[in-house]
Amino acid sequence: MTLAEQGFESEGSDSTGTADDAERAKPGASEEDSGDVPVDDGPVAGAEDEADRFDPSDQAVGDSARADTGEAELEEARTEQIPVLGAKDTEEPEDTAEPAVAASAVTDPGPSSEPEKVTGPDTDTDTEKHSDDGARTEAMPAPAAGAVAFAGASPEADDAVHGAGSGPAEDTGTGATAETAAMWPTPRRLSDYVSDRPTEEGPSGPADGGMTGAAASGGAGTPGGPGGPDGPTDSAEGPGEGSGKNKKKKAKKPLWLRLLLGFLAVTGLGLILACGVFTFFYVTVEVPDAAKADAVEQGSTFYFADGETEFAYRGTDREVISYDEMTAGGDHVVEAVISAEDRGFWTEPGVSLSGTMRAVWSTITGEQVQGGSTVTQQMVRNYYEGVSFEQTVSRKIQEIIISIKVDQSEDKEWVMEQYLNTIYFGRTSYGVQAASQAYYHKDVDELTAEESAFLAAAIQQPTRFGQADVETTPDMENRWQYVVNGMVTTGAITQAEADAMEFPAPEPEKTTEDLSGYRGYMLQEAMSELTDLGYTEDHVNRQGFKIVTTFDKDMMDAAYESVEEMVDPDSLPEGVNIGLTTIDPETGEVLAFYGGHDYHLNQYDSSFLGAAQAGSAFKPYVLATALEQGYGLNSTVDGRGPRDIQGSRVQNAGNAPGGVMTLTQATTVSNNLGFVELAQEVGFDKIRQTAYDVGLPDGSIDDNQLVPVMPLGATSVRSVDQASGYATFANGGVHMEAHVIKEIVNQDGDNERPEIEGKRALEESTAADVTYALEQAVSSGTGTAAQLWDHPVAGKTGTTNGSVAAWFVGYTPQLSTAVGVYSGNNESFQIPGHNISGGGLPSQMWKSYMNRAMEGYERASFPSPEFGGTTENWAPDPATQEPQQPEAPENDQPETPEGEPPPPEEPVDPGPDLPEEPTFPENPEWPGDPEDPGIPEIPPGRGEEG
Repeated sequence: MTLAEQGFESEGSDSTGTADDAERAKPGASEEDSGDVPVDDGPVAGAEDEADRFDPSDQAVGDSARADTGEAELEEARTEQIPVLGAKDTEEPEDTAEPAVAASAVTDPGPSSEPEKVTGPDTDTDTEKHSDDGARTEAMPAPAAGAVAFAGASPEADDAVHGAGSGPAEDTGTGATAETAAMWPTPRRLSDYVSDRPTEEGPSGPADGGMTGAAASGGAGTPGGPGGPDGPTDSAEGPGEGSGKNKKKKAKKPLWLRLLLGFLAVTGLGLILACGVFTFFYVTVEVPDAAKADAVEQGSTFYFADGETEFAYRGTDREVISYDEMTAGGDHVVEAVISAEDRGFWTEPGVSLSGTMRAVWSTITGEQVQGGSTVTQQMVRNYYEGVSFEQTVSRKIQEIIISIKVDQSEDKEWVMEQYLNTIYFGRTSYGVQAASQAYYHKDVDELTAEESAFLAAAIQQPTRFGQADVETTPDMENRWQYVVNGMVTTGAITQAEADAMEFPAPEPEKTTEDLSGYRGYMLQEAMSELTDLGYTEDHVNRQGFKIVTTFDKDMMDAAYESVEEMVDPDSLPEGVNIGLTTIDPETGEVLAFYGGHDYHLNQYDSSFLGAAQAGSAFKPYVLATALEQGYGLNSTVDGRGPRDIQGSRVQNAGNAPGGVMTLTQATTVSNNLGFVELAQEVGFDKIRQTAYDVGLPDGSIDDNQLVPVMPLGATSVRSVDQASGYATFANGGVHMEAHVIKEIVNQDGDNERPEIEGKRALEESTAADVTYALEQAVSSGTGTAAQLWDHPVAGKTGTTNGSVAAWFVGYTPQLSTAVGVYSGNNESFQIPGHNISGGGLPSQMWKSYMNRAMEGYERASFPSPEFGGTTENWAPDPATQEPQQPEAPENDQPETPEGEPPPPEEPVDPGPDLPEEPTFPENPEWPGDPEDPGIPEIPPGRGEEG
């Protein structure tokens, strides 16, 4: 059958030719036409060549077809001719009835040089396009029968290969199929074509100039371009190959592998960076040329409060010796130090990775065995100028670099020599020779292995080991045993030698400076406070501070002389101590104290370390609590006794019967039962808090002391505590923390001592009223022996049961002083020629000292009392109402002139019930005359002071 008979001529008579000519006139179309299907006018090599390209007659046929086909039909064919591969067999099987037509079309010439789509109403060619390389559509259908005339198998043969069914292609024979198989395009997606287009050329690839740019690609879906209805095909792939070309998606790596790779990358980057930093520091950091000045000496000087008078020096005690001298008596000194500080010393390159990790571990666990720094690092830190003690990363890197370089440039013996000549061993000794003398009073070459182990153990905690002669703790022995065991591990000694060793307790510390008398006590308290401020003994000994204390030399002399003139220290019973402390109320500075006769003979400071029960000297804290709660001094309590309170028999001092009295009167005569009643009214917890606020150390009052007899002073106090508490009353209720260090001046001249800030503990009116009541105790009460004729005095006596302790604590407007005489063994005692009570020896000693201490001070006055608060009557209402009847009219009188002293007639009311005359506390049982003006005389005298 001819092409005309199949409807080809009717298509050629269509009008599509004109439209396609116009389309080819466009820039893209002309390149596609000339590039995709080049015209070859050369001779045909044979039948196979004719099967590989179009005959010019085919071109003419295509041109005729385009002339007869309109633009709308072309567009419709372009969309309709995208069937799924193999769909022809099921939709229009009749189109495959004459497969010979395709073969015969090979010899049929056409006028066009480019294959065109041919449509016809009766065949399946309506849905196909033709091309010189084979048909191609975006959905990869079989090639259109009318597009290309091949002598080989029909498109149905391709369907047969893909299993889409069998067709007439089998009639063409296997030979023809084999010859034309390469001419049929592989069904592919447009995306596959575009991705392959730059690297794959079809059978009719570039010739005579070929194709370039967009013209080579043709543009998907455009007429005449690859993938379009008229476009040529590039591929020479056989049928069935296209679907297998799709690339598989890459398998995703497991999460663990990605994390591992990321970790390795970060680690590698960190190592590279660390190596770079290390290299930089290694190149730039040089070993210092000079040793530190304080590697030889850098001590600190202590001064009295004037900042000029020196009383102590804490400096470097060092004697430099050679390595040979260190080992003259054997290697045990060096081996003990290696066991204690750096067991890898002989083999490590100046630093130790395990030591660094050990330092981290000790920080985490809090258990320190060996230090994190090697012997070389410690030597570098202590010896070389320019290597500071700052805890910074840069300083540590500097130390490591210098240590490595020193290890490379110096031998191990030199490093050990410098180390043992600079390291601190305690007892102000630097270097092993000085330490040998300080601890065992011998040269280093005379030390035994046991003693060497002790000195090596002291390097880690020199201050504690320096006090070993006072008290050897189990921790010291454990540390010593650790060093001995290490010496066995390193082979320095045998296990048998270690088993035979005993802990070598050091000798008492030798006196290297004049710390006799009170100087040693001053230095001891100054060093204690420096430790509290964060300055270690090593800092003080090496960094050259100028330390100015608060101690006034004249007052220190006065305290020392006043105490020992009244009581011969040799006459004191065993365990009996005398403590005296003076504080400036405005600053909290401890101006003077008496801690003992001679520091060399006894290092126990009776003012800062010794404590005893406060007795009635605790009562002012109870009174201050009541006034803070809004009660007035004229409130009354029942002071009659004895009485049973919570199962305990309570009596007044001297078995005085007591009576109903005001708070001022109860303070004046130190009535016990009246204050017991007052304490129950105001609350024990409140009293404790007041005591803490005014100056007693937090935690010094146990819960088991919060009982009704709390005001009677079962709490143990130090003289410095009591002086600080009463100083708050003298300072208008503002508490200044007691301290002994005024200035810490470094080598640059800067004062590093933090400033002391005041804290309001009581209302100013409360402090004034407490002071008024305590004035009465001195002027006409139990503390008359402490009166000063040229200065006003407020104070309180205190005596414990059995005369175990006796106190007087008092103050002037300028100074607060506490004196305590007590038994450290909590036993009754007697001092020949002295009355052991608050009104006896302590008051007399206070007066003797204060007469000297107040020299140079102008007379000053206490502030006037407020007499504020409400007047409460806590006394029971007995049958004897006589003293109560005039209370109503007379109570109004003191309330009207509030803030002024009560009128003289006020004490008349409680007079009949008052068992003792406040003016004569030595005879408390004498019934006072109601008309006696003894107590009323107090206000006029008080007014004169104000």
